[in-house]
Amino acid sequence: MMKTTAATLLAALLTLSGNGAHALGSDYTYDTFKTADAVSWVQLCGTWGKDHQGTYRVVHADQYAQSFLYVQWMTRDANGGLHAEHTVAIAELDNDHAEIALTDLTCRATPRGIVVTAKASSGHDDKLRRVTIEVGPTAGQYRYRAQRTR
Repeated sequence: MMKTTAATLLAALLTLSGNGAHALGSDYTYDTFKTADAVSWVQLCGTWGKDHQGTYRVVHADQYAQSFLYVQWMTRDANGGLHAEHTVAIAELDNDHAEIALTDLTCRATPRGIVVTAKASSGHDDKLRRVTIEVGPTAGQYRYRAQRTR
């Protein structure tokens, strides 16, 4: 009985100690960055919907020496508080294998949604890039483009 209890305890400890490990290529959801210490840039930009009932919000977070970017379709409640109707992670950036760091982020409204641009450096090479993300008009819809600048 003592062997079984010791083996069960060891198995439980090994299981608990593995919770902090991340596999390469793991995707990180927006819930990972709800705390202010990881968020480095938030911008409201443009409106969405036929009657402009909502606004876009772009959230940039820095963690694990790289950038994570999320776009949210926001609405206001009766008291004026903002609430995310939909959140999309930019898949090309939001995993721990991407190793892309963004700087000089900008957001501008367009007739169909928003365009987010940034300078991007990669942990995989020393080439500087320009990233353009066109968002909207449908919730969750975006197009990602990266261009080399040198």
